[in-house]
Amino acid sequence: MKRKKAALAVIASAMLWGTYGSFLTAIEARGMSADVINFLRFASTSLPILGALLVKDRKALHVEKKDLWLFAANGLASILFFTACYAAAIRETKIATAAALLYTAPAIVLLLSALLFGEKLTPRKLVCVLLSVLGCALVSGLGSGGAALTPRGLLLGLGAGLGYALYSIFSRLIQQRGYSTFTNVCWTFLIAALSYLAISIGNGSAAQIAALPGAALLSVVCGLFTGLLAYLLYTAGLREMEPSRAAQLATIEPVFAAMLGVLLFAQRLSATECLGIALVVISVVGMNLRPAEEKTA
Repeated sequence: MKRKKAALAVIASAMLWGTYGSFLTAIEARGMSADVINFLRFASTSLPILGALLVKDRKALHVEKKDLWLFAANGLASILFFTACYAAAIRETKIATAAALLYTAPAIVLLLSALLFGEKLTPRKLVCVLLSVLGCALVSGLGSGGAALTPRGLLLGLGAGLGYALYSIFSRLIQQRGYSTFTNVCWTFLIAALSYLAISIGNGSAAQIAALPGAALLSVVCGLFTGLLAYLLYTAGLREMEPSRAAQLATIEPVFAAMLGVLLFAQRLSATECLGIALVVISVVGMNLRPAEEKTA
């Protein structure tokens, strides 16, 4: 039962992440810059947890000095690095290309998990990861042609995939030190939020918070759903499964985003995009099938 609930938590988090593009389109249309959106999103992720822990469980906010680097790495080398690389990759190439490169993350997590946690590289896992990476590439629109890819765009896209993958790795290391899901998400995103606040103040865009109250409010709502709730669900699910499996299950995100485009914006899916959706679904089902030896272990 724990395994099923964990899988559902990760899939639910991916579906919430799938709404991010719709939020971002609406917010940027109101004139708010990406730096301010990221600050408000990450602040909306961390501050509610910080407030709740200050009232109910202050001990959960304590971090040993020897473990501070893990939370800093999760906030900077994962969240901040991923967000910056992904935005730059989109500007350098196009959304579809950047999204496809981003979903090299499950393969990166699988390799890092094998090196750091001794996770077994079974044929089933390798096939499922390859299917999900290919499926995400097709869902992202690469199969329709016209993909623009430069060497710099390739590096930025792979950098985004690495940063995205590192959240699963650092979060597992944090969990192994005995910290809770709330402690992890709170400090990780508080560090990321403060980083984006410094950037926003430095370039003067922080003034948009007062100048664009509607966009600011929408950014906060975006943070509560695609940040706070999504990352709590993903991190909690990660506690009950291998990092590679959690990262692979999260590839349902572009599928859900594509379905939202059909339902909300009457967008049409091409044959290659439908094929990509099918491959991702097959990979998710395959990753959740437990071999007989695991059931009897």
